[in-house]
Amino acid sequence: MSQPEWFDWAQSERKIGDYLQEQDPILFAAVCQLLFDCDPMMIPLVMEPQGYAPEVGSILRILPQCQSEEDVREVLHNVFVQWFSPEFAGGLGQYSEAANKLWALWTSQQSE
Repeated sequence: MSQPEWFDWAQSERKIGDYLQEQDPILFAAVCQLLFDCDPMMIPLVMEPQGYAPEVGSILRILPQCQSEEDVREVLHNVFVQWFSPEFAGGLGQYSEAANKLWALWTSQQSE
């Protein structure tokens, strides 16, 4: 039985996430906690912050390219669309709180 098309993509994203977590475990954990607290998809399926690890890997890979909070919001939304689907990810507005907090975290860390 062959694997679905998305399987290789998901495996690759997880490997990138594992690498990024090894490089900066504190930032990785902080972003997991941030998403857990904000819960932009409003789903009760994630029972602990580490449940967001696959998405955080995808987010942190792209985050250095962001120039604004709006960019971060679009990245968050796009990552959740990729990992789930447009229907499950919901609208862009659902990601405003998480984007605001992530942009603040990112910019404060970059100024250190």
